[in-house]
Amino acid sequence: MSNPTPEIAYYSPCLQGSLSMAVLQRICGGTFVTNRASTLKNFQGLYPDVKTKRRYRHFNWLGGHKLLQDARVIFSGASYSDYLPQFSAKKCLLFHGTYGSIPECVFEGFKDFDHLFLIGPRMEEHLLRFNDKYNLEYSVPGYIPFALYPDRTDVNRIAILEKLGLNPKKKTIVYTPSKSTVGTWLHCAEDIARETPDEFNLILRPHPNQALNSNKKDKASFKQVESIVTNRPDCLIDLSVCSLPELECIADLLISDCNSPAEESLFYDCPQLLADAHLSSRAAFRERFESDQQLHPDDIDGYLQLFDCGPNRYADGFEDWGTAIRFAIDNQSQYQATRKKCFTYIFGDKDQSAAERVAETIKGFC
Repeated sequence: MSNPTPEIAYYSPCLQGSLSMAVLQRICGGTFVTNRASTLKNFQGLYPDVKTKRRYRHFNWLGGHKLLQDARVIFSGASYSDYLPQFSAKKCLLFHGTYGSIPECVFEGFKDFDHLFLIGPRMEEHLLRFNDKYNLEYSVPGYIPFALYPDRTDVNRIAILEKLGLNPKKKTIVYTPSKSTVGTWLHCAEDIARETPDEFNLILRPHPNQALNSNKKDKASFKQVESIVTNRPDCLIDLSVCSLPELECIADLLISDCNSPAEESLFYDCPQLLADAHLSSRAAFRERFESDQQLHPDDIDGYLQLFDCGPNRYADGFEDWGTAIRFAIDNQSQYQATRKKCFTYIFGDKDQSAAERVAETIKGFC
């Protein structure tokens, strides 16, 4: 940026919101602020070159809270309406993940922001259904985290697999479930760890919220899955050795709950296998969207097309995970057109320059 940059703060309690912020920090400067020690530790491990500050909940005169008071621009990944409105800085929303569904009640929480940076056509379509009422200021720079996505080359693939201690001669399966309230970890992780054939590398990536703030049931599950992983070749549970973009880069197949990582991995045209158990089935999603969120029918159909980007473990009747995995890999080409269509609907053009467009926009805030 040609002009002196004002003090910029990036606020997120959770690790999921840090990807976009890390990219912007490298361009615009500023400091990442969080109130969670676990988030700070993992953020520093993934992005050691960017500045961080801990917010202490009961010490407003120092640390992250003081920095937020002095900032001229605050970027956030969610509304945090019980905390952020007290600050006088210009507030910009970057969003956590890909936000596949945005009901009107969520837009109501965005009215305290001066600018929304949308990730693509789908999100703009959702916003325009309500923006006559809310008149929110926005632009569509694209998906900022794509700047962190490595080139999918043999050199990068081997380097990442060696960092994880996995076998570069094997194809790699990555499992990325959603958070525990709707995700499939408790329903699928143990079976995936046990039934994935040994001919594959297997990486299980639990949702950070479930892994870092787990309850008694989650802890018991992690212990059981770890015992299986320990006795299986080329398998691990990873939360912080590699970033999510690195795991998506090396995935020959992504197993997911129809979530943000699945959508993001379409950047690489990654083959998909949907873990459609429990509240992650197509029917369960549709019921939540219709009854709880009251989404527009077109928005529901738009989101659910991700289920058509690959086979569905349970709805398609596979007898076990090994059979489903081999089918998904062997038949990946038959879903390729749908994957491309889905990516374009969510993100628009394949592009890694969204952060530069955001930086240009915030020059007007200086």
